[in-house]
Amino acid sequence: MNTQSWLRRLSTIAFSIVVSLTIFSLPAHAFVATDYEKLMVTNACTGCDLSGVDLSNKDLYGSALDGANLSKANLSGTLLNDAKLKEANLTGANLTGAIMMGTDFSRANLSNANLADGDLYNALLTNAILLNVNLNNADLTSAIISDSDLSNAVGTHTKLKGAILSRSNLSNADFSNSFMRNVRLSSATLKAAKFVGTDLSNSLMPDGTTYNGDISKFGAYQ
Repeated sequence: MNTQSWLRRLSTIAFSIVVSLTIFSLPAHAFVATDYEKLMVTNACTGCDLSGVDLSNKDLYGSALDGANLSKANLSGTLLNDAKLKEANLTGANLTGAIMMGTDFSRANLSNANLADGDLYNALLTNAILLNVNLNNADLTSAIISDSDLSNAVGTHTKLKGAILSRSNLSNADFSNSFMRNVRLSSATLKAAKFVGTDLSNSLMPDGTTYNGDISKFGAYQ
């Protein structure tokens, strides 16, 4: 067991003892510990209510936050590598500049979230809701974003090399001036999407063909 894991385990035990003692010393109706405190001590808070909480620049590496409510939370600059955020509510959350490599956002709701300048290398965003999301200057290299809704998303100057967007809805999205080589867009919806100045070399198109310099037949602009 490495030092970090040992300290995490020790902190969890200490937190449990404090909570247990508090429960016996306070009236039944008294508030025991906030979800924020639980997360800070144990690095886990599945299903918790963390809406509007300031978690900017925190170290939440590998944190367990499946199903948590993080709507309008401030996670700017936060370390979230390998964190678990499946089915989490991140609507309107601020994730600018956050480090999210390998983070699992499967079935999460990121509508109106700001992920500009974020590092989402190899992140998992399958079946995610990304309506109106801000992905400007974000790094989504090798990310898996299949079966997701990116309607009206804005991702200019975004890195998406090798990303998988199969069966996703990119209607009215703007990915202009982005790097999208070797991207998989098989069966994706590109109606009114913008790819002005975008590099789509060797990318797989919605009809299964390789990009040939023209995407107008899919209803997209270039």
